[in-house]
This record gives sequence, structure tokens and C-alpha cells, in this order.
Amino acid sequence: MTKAEIDRVLTRLEALNPVPTPLTTPEGLPGVSPLLLGEWDLVYASNGTVVTRTAPAQLLLTASQLPGVGLDEITQVLSLSETGALVASNTAVFGFGPLGSWRIGIEGVWRDAGDGRTARVLFDQVSVKPVGALGLKAPAWVPPLKLATGGLSGPGERRSGADWVTTFVDRDLRVGRGKTGNTFLFRRRPPQ
Repeated sequence: MTKAEIDRVLTRLEALNPVPTPLTTPEGLPGVSPLLLGEWDLVYASNGTVVTRTAPAQLLLTASQLPGVGLDEITQVLSLSETGALVASNTAVFGFGPLGSWRIGIEGVWRDAGDGRTARVLFDQVSVKPVGALGLKAPAWVPPLKLATGGLSGPGERRSGADWVTTFVDRDLRVGRGKTGNTFLFRRRPPQ
């Protein structure tokens, strides 16, 4: 399928959205639809992602013909914090050839912009964790290195963020659009 065909199919899917305001509970109260929560694999991004559009990522994609070099496993986990905030954890595995593979992530909170479907995503921390090198997996007990970039409870005006509209969500698929019109299709990862 071409990009234009995929975009047309996603637009038709969005018209069938069973949850028009996923940033509210089914009763219409503040909260989130349980359908948003879970682990999601990125299947399609109409114009790439913030991660894949960076110069280092473009270099990796260009060099991905080499063994062990590339970008893989782009995922997003949506969960509720102890305070009820919707937390997004976005990760991707970067392969750097002989330097190994590293899981790099950003974490932040979604804040409802007021319409029940548009969120301001404010990123609070960056994490880096080795996945493996020289054909050996890194031990699971190795913790990620986490760097805070702000606080979940702060006002967030100076933090890095993005506007995000969830235009379709059901138990298997989720479609979202960024402020620039970029369309993202996620597939729910099956429970393990």
C-alpha cells in the first residue's frame, strides 16, 4: 500500500471511533478510557517520528544495511500514575553495530486540553539502557540510566512537549495525530 492509501484507510477508521473522548471515563468524568492504557507498538507514522527525524536517527537508518545497525521496537506504554495522571513511556531500540543495542526512552504525562481527546504531552525524563553487545544480551537486572528534565507536578510551560489528538481507539488499535498532522497507528501488544 502507498502512504496515500494508508492515510485514506486511517481516515475512514477514525470516522468509526467508538470512543470519541478517550481522555474521559466512560461516565464522562475526568480520567481516561481504559482502552488507552497498555503497551502499544508503533506500526505506521505518516511522516516518521520525532525520534526518526533527528540527524542521528537518519544516519542510523542510512547505515541500517550494516549488521547490527538500525532502529527497532518503537513502543509506547500508557499507564496511570499513583496520582491518576496518564503517563506515556516512549521507547525505541537503537543498534550501533559493535557498540551494541541500546533502549532509549522518554517519559512524560498527558494533560487533557479540555476537549477529552487532545492532550498536551509534557516529557519529564530520558532513559538509556543497554540491550546487548557482541551477540550477548545485557542482563535484565541492569537498570536504565534516567535523566530528569522536569517534574510531573510542575506547570510545564518550559518543558519539552507536544500536542496529541487520539482520533481512534479500540481494544486492538489506536490512531493519533500530532499538531503538524502526522498520523500514527499503534497496535496493542498482546499480554505476555
